[in-house]
Amino acid sequence: MKTKLLLIVGMCLSMTGCSINTSYDYDKTVDFSQYKTFTVYQEGIDKLKLNDIDKNRILRALVSQLNNKGLTEDTKGDLTVNILASSKKVINVDHHPYWGAPWGWGYGWSDTSTVYETREGKIVIHLVDSKKNILVWEGIAEGFNVDIARNKEELIGKAVQKALTHYPPGRKEK
Repeated sequence: MKTKLLLIVGMCLSMTGCSINTSYDYDKTVDFSQYKTFTVYQEGIDKLKLNDIDKNRILRALVSQLNNKGLTEDTKGDLTVNILASSKKVINVDHHPYWGAPWGWGYGWSDTSTVYETREGKIVIHLVDSKKNILVWEGIAEGFNVDIARNKEELIGKAVQKALTHYPPGRKEK
């Protein structure tokens, strides 16, 4: 029974895209306390190969998270924020082994598999020092399922939040 429950939970998690993987990198010589404002690089947003609804979802989540980090949006911000977004097709194979009597002829081992396709999203956030025009921080969130329209708003918001978890570097998260 425990095995069946774990398999069901595992399938639900993989199908809903709850697993968002993140990474980040930054210039360790930069004093991030100097940055108080940001500007979104609109040309970068315009070039994204996404529909306008998803672009707006990303922008809303980005501005909200940066505001939560203490940064204010400004036309000439200390940081220029660029976004890259993509998705890739992923073939998933879930194995469902069980011990039982599927046909009533005694007990034995059985194994079935389910194969399905999903699209996994990836968001990359670049923070560029506007005065020096150099990349100072990068955050990446990937592995979330972007197939289900009703979950996109929430998943994109979570992906942006997770990508920015370690900004500014050294900040303790609550």
